[in-house]
Amino acid sequence: PAPAPHHTTPWRFVLLESAESRTRLLDAMREAWIEDLRRDGKSEESIAKRVRRGDVLRNAPYLVVPCLVMDGSHTYGDERRDTAEREMFVVAAGAGVQNFLVALAGERLGSAWVSSTMFCRSVVREVLSLPSSWDPLGAVAVGHG
Repeated sequence: PAPAPHHTTPWRFVLLESAESRTRLLDAMREAWIEDLRRDGKSEESIAKRVRRGDVLRNAPYLVVPCLVMDGSHTYGDERRDTAEREMFVVAAGAGVQNFLVALAGERLGSAWVSSTMFCRSVVREVLSLPSSWDPLGAVAVGHG
C-alpha cells in the first residue's frame, strides 16, 4: 500500500470516460502548451512535433487524472516543515498513482502516466470543475495494451 501521512489518502482519481470530456480537456491543455511553447520562441514546426506527443492520451479509451489533496496535512508555520509536509504528501500521492498503475496491469490493462496536467493545473481544474485544492499530477491513459 501507499504511504498514508497522518492516516490520510492524499490522492483523488478523476475518470474521464466520454470522448467528449477527454477531448475538451486535451484541447484546452494543448492550447495552453502551444501558448507556452510560442512564448519560449519555438518554431511552429517544433511546436507541432511536441504537441503530437500528447497523442497517447488522445488515443486512449479512458483517461484518469490523479490529483494531490492536502486534506489532513499539518501547518507548522515555518517554511522548512511546511515544505517537508507537502513533499511527504506528494510522495504518498505518487505512490498511490503507482499502485493504481499496478492494479491496472493486474487487470490486464495498459497504462501510461504522462506529466502534462502538472504544467497547466489551472486549465485542468477549470475544465474538469475541480476544487482549487486539488492539484493535478499528470494524466493516465488507460486501455488494452
